[in-house]
Amino acid sequence: MVLGVSSDGRYAISTHLSKHLVLWDLEQQSREILSTNANIYSAYFIHDRDAFLWQDLNDQVRVQTVDGEVFQQFAHFPTYGHVMDTSLEHYIASDEEWNLFHGHGGDMQTILSDGDVPGVVSAGKLLHISLSEERGLFTTAGYDNRERFDLEEHPPIVEGQSFGNYGGVFLWDIKTLKPIAQLPGNSVKVDAAISPDGQWVVTGDENTIGLYWNTDQPEKRHRMASYYSGIFLDNTPYEDGDSRQWDKSGLIPTPKAEKPDRWGDDELASTITVALTFINDSEEFLRFGYRSHWVALFEAGNPWPQKYFDLGDDPYPSTASYLRSLSIATAPKAQVLVTGHRHDGGITVYRYDPQARTLNKEWVGK
Repeated sequence: MVLGVSSDGRYAISTHLSKHLVLWDLEQQSREILSTNANIYSAYFIHDRDAFLWQDLNDQVRVQTVDGEVFQQFAHFPTYGHVMDTSLEHYIASDEEWNLFHGHGGDMQTILSDGDVPGVVSAGKLLHISLSEERGLFTTAGYDNRERFDLEEHPPIVEGQSFGNYGGVFLWDIKTLKPIAQLPGNSVKVDAAISPDGQWVVTGDENTIGLYWNTDQPEKRHRMASYYSGIFLDNTPYEDGDSRQWDKSGLIPTPKAEKPDRWGDDELASTITVALTFINDSEEFLRFGYRSHWVALFEAGNPWPQKYFDLGDDPYPSTASYLRSLSIATAPKAQVLVTGHRHDGGITVYRYDPQARTLNKEWVGK
């Protein structure tokens, strides 16, 4: 359901629908079951540490090393996704209704609580929290159906409100724990990732829209190219009964294969984004299509796809469910990608070569 990768690309940690917590040694190509009593949404590797987060079904959160040492443990509500920074000072967790909290125990404070929906059940996905350690910024993304609004007029903590305003993509400051900017423009289920250096936010959604922002200019939105149509041009003249105008100048050929479903189950589905993740510190990222085993490589700040990779369909990667969008993770420093499997509880490990721009399968773990 969820997995994380250590910064050095040596280990992965995963939580499963079966309630298993599994530690994978990617170098030795082995695995160890650490628990059969784990919260299925609680695996998270802490940046630049040999330690990870997980929660058991007695609601105890542990900060545990790959050697088995538990050096922090605390009671908490059942988490539906959480992160912790390298200093271990900032712990942020989401509940079932996408309320956000910082800290734990008597030090816990509410960051976001402005409505009962959207949430995990109503949206059918987790609120994705993406953290940039370098800039002290993080993003949240879940379900977007709001136009841009004034953050002062719509604060993140409101009582008695049914439908919240903060389900879309937002940029936050981890020190102030306040939203810095709303990043609107996506539609329905949306995923977002912030680059390791905190310079870029990239987004993609269930409605095939891809966008990106420079965090120094969050008011300026940029469009990502569609694989077939190119870049939609805003404010273009209405011509020939069709207001849609597209720039195709930077498109590259889409993947070809003998089978008609060369993208996976459906070519259109390949343009529907289920997850995004940065693959290296040079700000290249991968965009995963829904129910597709093809993935597109992009450069942050560049709207055009750079290359397409086939992850293969044996095993099929875990791109068929938005509730499993966090079962795709990378270690940007090590250029390692790890995905879950669509039909079983295993993982597949790939390594990216930024010079050759190749993505090679290294191990299938089961």
